Amino acid sequence: MFIVCVLEPCCEKTHPGYVPQPKPYYVRTPGWSDSCNHPRGERRKATLATYEDKAAAEEEYYAKAGGGWCTTDGWFFEGKMPPEGKRFRIMPIVGTLNTHYEHAEPVEIPFPTIQMAREYAGEYHEYPDGARRKHILFNIVGDKDTVVRWSAYNIEIGLELTPGTWA
Repeated sequence: MFIVCVLEPCCEKTHPGYVPQPKPYYVRTPGWSDSCNHPRGERRKATLATYEDKAAAEEEYYAKAGGGWCTTDGWFFEGKMPPEGKRFRIMPIVGTLNTHYEHAEPVEIPFPTIQMAREYAGEYHEYPDGARRKHILFNIVGDKDTVVRWSAYNIEIGLELTPGTWA
């Protein structure tokens, strides 16, 4: 069994190959984004598809996630996907050198194993602005909660984290 998980675009601005109009002069700053205005919960949704044929699964994965949409494009897995409530998500730490660091919302993509989530968070991902970064500080939490299952910086296993609180 082969499973493909991808984040589907919610609108043209989150679709692969989207090219924004030229930016007006007053918004030509490095932090300006062309992302859509949908609330976070309505943005790209993770979809899971199961295949018996590896070639068909790979074709689906590379057609949708192989091009690099954002930090969490998707994954390809050989094996059985655990049921909801037994999966894992990445909960990164966000902030800048000028501000405090806080727990971000967990990413939308569910992972079948902690190890797979760890490897995914540790990989370099290409962002829409062309930068390549990886998550250095992050926790692995459940797919239906924010209870720590594994931590990159020694947070106690079993501790429930709240998005937006200091890390």
